Order: sequence, then structure tokens, then C-alpha cells
Amino acid sequence: MTEQQPKMKPWQLFNAARKVIGANTVAHIFNRSVRAAHDWAQDPICTEVRCKSPLELLHTLFERMDQVGLGYAARAGIVYLSTALEYAGDQNEIKDTLPTIQEELLADYAAIGDLQRAISSHADMDEINRIKRAAIEEIERTVAKYSKG
Repeated sequence: MTEQQPKMKPWQLFNAARKVIGANTVAHIFNRSVRAAHDWAQDPICTEVRCKSPLELLHTLFERMDQVGLGYAARAGIVYLSTALEYAGDQNEIKDTLPTIQEELLADYAAIGDLQRAISSHADMDEINRIKRAAIEEIERTVAKYSKG
């Protein structure tokens, strides 16, 4: 597994957008009030008023789609969203593969074993989904290693 980079929270994304392109523009893009654009940019720790941003709602939609077996469709939505950004190298490149395909395959089995143990021990769905995503990432690394030869 690779070390996770710090992730930008949805409110931070909207705060940056609001500062750079303006709350009026953000509100116009989402056909919402300027107040909503300001609300989405609030750090939840520092505000009593809390409303979910479109990014948080999209995250919930993708999560629920994945839970009912439509993860492939949610991923297609994410790929579509990524087309809004300038191309910056191979977007499908997966880094940090193991030295051999055999080692990658063994890592796949270990990741799937983790999922099997979590299910057998009746772990909660948040934990199951976390382990599932880790197993999928592991398998994607194997396919990337295989495709590179």
C-alpha cells in the first residue's frame, strides 16, 4: 500500500473556489444562492450552520451506487469529472508496483483474504468498504504491472 497524501476536504475546495473565482460564480454554476456558496466553504468545526456541498452529495451518491454493485458506473462518473482538468501525464498510471507479477498476485490474495476475514467476523460496512477499496487498488496495481510487461 502507498502512503496516503493529505486529502482536501470538500469545504476547503469550495473555500478555494470561492476565493479565486468568487462566490457569485460558484453559486451560478450550481444554480444556488450566494449564501449557499459561502456555506459550502465553511469549516464545519467553526460553524453552527451546516449544509452538505454538491461534492459531499456526489460522494454519497457514488458510495451508495458502489454498495449496490454500481461501482463501475460511479467510477465512470469520476473519470468524466476528471476530464475537466488539464491533462497532466498518464492519468491511469499506477505507481509503486511490486518488483514481480508473482509478488503482485500474492498481494492480491492477501488483500482478498483481509476482506474475507472482515466479512467472516461481521465487521461493519464502513470497514468492509474500506477493505474492499484497498483490495481493488491492489488488483489494479497487479493489472498495471502485467500491462507494463
